[in-house]
Amino acid sequence: MRAKKILVLAGALALLAIAGCRSAHVTSAILYIDQLMYDKAISVLHEGLDYSPDEAEAYFYLGEAHSKKAEEQIRENDFLEAKRNYSMSYDYYQKTLKMDQGLNDRVQESLRYNYFMQVNNATNEYQAGYYEAAEGYYRLAFAALPDSLSPIKNLARVKIQLAMEHDNDPAILQEALELLDQVLEGNPGAYELLSDKANVLSRLDRKDEAVAIYDKLLVDHPDDAPLMVDIANLSQEQGDLERAGDLLVRVMGIYETDDDTANDEDVYFLSLQAAILYADNRVLRYPDAIEMYGMALALEDIPEENTLLQKLQLHYKYGAQLEERAADEQDPAAKEELARQAREQFETGVNVGNALVSQYFESTYGYYYLALCYGKQGNQANFDLNMEQYRRLLE
Repeated sequence: MRAKKILVLAGALALLAIAGCRSAHVTSAILYIDQLMYDKAISVLHEGLDYSPDEAEAYFYLGEAHSKKAEEQIRENDFLEAKRNYSMSYDYYQKTLKMDQGLNDRVQESLRYNYFMQVNNATNEYQAGYYEAAEGYYRLAFAALPDSLSPIKNLARVKIQLAMEHDNDPAILQEALELLDQVLEGNPGAYELLSDKANVLSRLDRKDEAVAIYDKLLVDHPDDAPLMVDIANLSQEQGDLERAGDLLVRVMGIYETDDDTANDEDVYFLSLQAAILYADNRVLRYPDAIEMYGMALALEDIPEENTLLQKLQLHYKYGAQLEERAADEQDPAAKEELARQAREQFETGVNVGNALVSQYFESTYGYYYLALCYGKQGNQANFDLNMEQYRRLLE
């Protein structure tokens, strides 16, 4: 019995010894934090540090108290004060580590908790389309853990979205550019960041700078389909429609050979877009435009009226162009070959036109271009018949 009493007494003394390692001020602060009385906790910890300025755990709990205070202020929508408290908590955590590396695990756990809680909040707001709210949470995440540049990168993307909602507001875009440059200082070759920067420069109408970045990225990432789409869009804005079309065709080639069925539908829309670019009067690559419309038709369950009409129109225009070239050609063999190619285009145009008007009876310009193709073939009767239908539908 006496031995048991000795053991109990020894255990009690051990507990006292452990408690003795922690000051009364820290113990009180822990209780205040548990009772959500963060200001009292902060006050009592500072009092204790006046007496024991080297107590690492006091600084740790200052970090905890300011973190909890920040959470409370977020719930009250006082983001400015929350940011200030997160910054203070980070500073106290860093001071803790300088004084006692034995507290490293606890400090890192608290830092990660503060950081990821705000990143998750920001992500949820961003996905819901609340970009200004997302910006606020990303700024809080950066205040909680300024060692991480991810919030800055995400802030830049939020700014890009906000600028788009405000007609590419130059002031917002400039903020995005400055944020991207801040991150790129430490990651000068980061592909996604450079791509975002090129996007922002393009929106700021600094297109030459954007092109320079895109061209370098394309050399380093020749099979990056989203990158090619971005460059194609920029090329189109700059009036380089031919390059835009060529890039879209490259993207189609990538999509057609990969195993991702999710982008199969994209091939259809890319083919239509490339066809429009090639058919533009500033490009006039008729064979390529015709090929793209043919690809689009092959992907349509039922041939669309407009796709058929555009293809018919191109067969006629290309045939007429070939006729003009044949008329100017001096070499007899080359002249005959061009004339043959022209006849082939008009014949194909007749086939496409008949398929169009047999399915879409009121396709006004379908009858018009079909009549023109018949006229080029010397078929006056069918020319007159289809022109009559065209005029009737115009009335």
